Amino acid sequence: MNARPPTDEAARDAYAALVAGTRQVVDRRLRPWLEARVARAREISFESGAAAEELASLTMRGGKRVRAALVGAGYAAAKGAQDWDCLGDVAMGMAAVEILQSYLLVHDDWMDHDAVRRGAPSVHMALRGRLGDEASGDAAAILAGDYGCGLAQEALCEVDLPPAAVLRAVQVFARVQVDVVIGQLAELEGTRRHEHARPSVELVHELKTASYTVTGPLTLGAALGGAGEETLSELARFGRPLGIAFQLRDDLLGVFGDSSATGKPVYGDLREGKRTALVAELRADGPSKELLARALGKADASEEDLAAIVARMEASGARARVEARVEELLGEARDALAALRVEGVAGPALEGAVGALGQRST
Repeated sequence: MNARPPTDEAARDAYAALVAGTRQVVDRRLRPWLEARVARAREISFESGAAAEELASLTMRGGKRVRAALVGAGYAAAKGAQDWDCLGDVAMGMAAVEILQSYLLVHDDWMDHDAVRRGAPSVHMALRGRLGDEASGDAAAILAGDYGCGLAQEALCEVDLPPAAVLRAVQVFARVQVDVVIGQLAELEGTRRHEHARPSVELVHELKTASYTVTGPLTLGAALGGAGEETLSELARFGRPLGIAFQLRDDLLGVFGDSSATGKPVYGDLREGKRTALVAELRADGPSKELLARALGKADASEEDLAAIVARMEASGARARVEARVEELLGEARDALAALRVEGVAGPALEGAVGALGQRST
């Protein structure tokens, strides 16, 4: 048990140390591991080599390694570790969630028609160029994502810990993938019909984002550390509100953030008609209904109409209500973390994660 809660500065420093240590451990192990698999794919065909190369490039060229860090935090919490030397024990488990994210991003970018990811062409755009036509490139991108799914499972199974712990982690990993796909399907339906009740928005965020961003990595790491079901449930109670807050913050940044910092196109979420809490809040605003019907989800919507939607989000109080909901969820996460009484180095780092994920600006 921690003698007293860490200060905000101490919590930020603890989380930063976790992320820095994670990045070092993961990148050192993951790069040669992926290179070996890319080399094997090149031996089969040009197409398989190209797909493997693009997946590996996406995995290695960016990302904050947040999900991997939370695997490490979950493991450290289960073990009561006093320092981050324990991260090496779960290096391939941390690598697995990073590859999983790449698999999900490949498919997500293709579905959303996003041309850029992490400062380079998205995988389907890169493969269109390399294979010479759109249909072949898109097919190869879908298969590149599927390939990443298989690699992620392979990586997790290489964790050198007791088989029972690895098996439990594999079960957690499988559930995460199921939840993300179900959440993606729910979001797809919501975008098509433009039905935006707030509980449904948060359920989609829980399934699609919280599951693989916070709850899944934490419980996967704890499972690798031999944690029992009660501890896994307690970590999930912490991770769920934090993961939803993370996505709500993403929704806010997608509209009100600096596009040069976030990497999101201006008005991109509105043109795509994304199911966000901001839109759900605005649907209750009578003066906005005609405007939403005219512009939301329309790729050719005018800049004037989109700017008017953003202005109504401010004027109607929609933005303020979503901001308040973020703070409410972060409070729930802090309460759940306090009840966990995490021993060792993981406690301050998880407290720091609450601020880092829920109050970020990029």
